[in-house]
Amino acid sequence: MTAEAKSQVEILHQISNIVSSNLTLEKMLQELVGLAFEVTACDACLVYLVDHASNEIVLRASQLPHTAEIGNIRMKIGEGITGWVAQHRSVVALSNNAAADTRFKMFQALPEDTYESFLSVPLISDGELIGVINIHHRPKHIHTPDEVALVSFIGEQMGGAIAKSKLAERSESAARRMEALAGLARTIAEENYLDRILQTISEMVAETLESPVCSIMLVDEDRRELIISAARCSSPEYLHKMPLKIEDSLIGRVIREGRPVMVPNVVDEKQYRYPELARKTGLASLLSVPLVTREKVIGTINIYTREVRQFSDDEIGFVKVVAGQAGIAIENARLMSETLEMKRALEARKLIERAKGILQQKYGLTEEEAYLRLRNESRRLRRPMRDLAEAVILADDLEKKKGTEG
Repeated sequence: MTAEAKSQVEILHQISNIVSSNLTLEKMLQELVGLAFEVTACDACLVYLVDHASNEIVLRASQLPHTAEIGNIRMKIGEGITGWVAQHRSVVALSNNAAADTRFKMFQALPEDTYESFLSVPLISDGELIGVINIHHRPKHIHTPDEVALVSFIGEQMGGAIAKSKLAERSESAARRMEALAGLARTIAEENYLDRILQTISEMVAETLESPVCSIMLVDEDRRELIISAARCSSPEYLHKMPLKIEDSLIGRVIREGRPVMVPNVVDEKQYRYPELARKTGLASLLSVPLVTREKVIGTINIYTREVRQFSDDEIGFVKVVAGQAGIAIENARLMSETLEMKRALEARKLIERAKGILQQKYGLTEEEAYLRLRNESRRLRRPMRDLAEAVILADDLEKKKGTEG
């Protein structure tokens, strides 16, 4: 076995150990970056992963401390050398004065951008672009074919490991969402109080999507406004927001158009009505999904994040399902309310009919005269006719009881 082959076997073994250790994606990336840093003897190593939702590559790991930059430094596919490597899935090796390359994009927060040498390799798994690994050297550094081959091998193994980890992460996230939906279905089946159901929904969505604020707003048809009906939030101030006008607000657009609206940063959105509150409470991205019942939009579910991000298709699909369940709960509550109202009306009708019969028999009145006497007395006393009917029936029962006892 050649020295190069032996080195690759050792690296493969180390990568296998890292991947099989059940680390989170972030910790696994950090371990893999440390391994790449060690075997290449470079001065810095960074890994960018593809965000397919936004068509960007995002800094996700670095051998140097970049706490503030991780997750925040983004480039469009094709932008900068890293974006070019992602777009063309080709290696770029610059031995000196890397910043002079026409494709280069400088980030002031990354000291690596001032280094002379730059090697950038795509991370690919089963033909799918996973990300890009960048190797930096401070001084001029000639990248030999063997070194490029070694980093390409590391990139290939890292791509597969990251893809596997992300798949496991997505599966776990999907399992959490399914479990949450099952719990929601049980709540809707067991609970009779709409406000409690809506509060449970807002809390469940916030927890599942790790959102600091999740609110459910329902339409006030008369005022053409959206009113917060339930919310799980870390800021009490959010609960005291004034109603939103449907016609000229960002979330009102969801009602008007009947489709989800996703905003990367509400602070930069002109139609958003509470930018100062968003700044104060640290809110950034927003996903607002319509609540629909009987093909009519009756409200919205609104999910906020603290960091600027894009919601995945899976997350949007999950919230749509939840919105559908919420719509069912609201419709069931409405039907229950209508049923109870009909039941009360029927009971009142029976009482009034009985009271009319008593008045007819007692005072020799016609059915119409008995009805008019009840109605006029109801108006005079400003009491419901049902109450008067119950009083007539009670008085009659007492008279009959008294007569029986006498």
